Amino acid sequence: MVKKTLCIFLSVGMLFFCARAFAEVFISPQEAIKEMFPDYKEHKLETHTIDEQKIDIFRVFSDSKLIGWAAALNEKGMKEPITFLAGIDLEGRVKDVYVLEYREPHGFEIKEKSFTGQFQGKTVESPIEVGGDIDAVTKATISSKSAALAVKKALIVINDLRKDA
Repeated sequence: MVKKTLCIFLSVGMLFFCARAFAEVFISPQEAIKEMFPDYKEHKLETHTIDEQKIDIFRVFSDSKLIGWAAALNEKGMKEPITFLAGIDLEGRVKDVYVLEYREPHGFEIKEKSFTGQFQGKTVESPIEVGGDIDAVTKATISSKSAALAVKKALIVINDLRKDA
């Protein structure tokens, strides 16, 4: 009886561990925004859509003055969604990109600055194409393409908001 109980306990524990091991939250949106915009004091959250996809837009303020935007959205990885946050300055340039949550069993290297740093300075007019101006992470081509698509969508939505600011 003890062996059977122990086996069940270990099996359930392993299932929990395996399911949990592939979903990792790296950083919160607020922490990422603070890193991108050091003068960040507050934000206002709005929801926008592009191609029927929900995008959370953070209007970032310092002492009631708009200093930029951050867009959080999910893009499909190989099997699971990947949550990205792209920070964009008042001129419409990417300040930085963060992987907030990664749910795939491999390819999490896309969160490294050696990859995400390639997006810095990109604008809505930039090609942002894996294999072109963006180098993919080895063995994470789909995740790399997901990041590029997330940044493109963020720039499109923010570009429209900049016109109204």
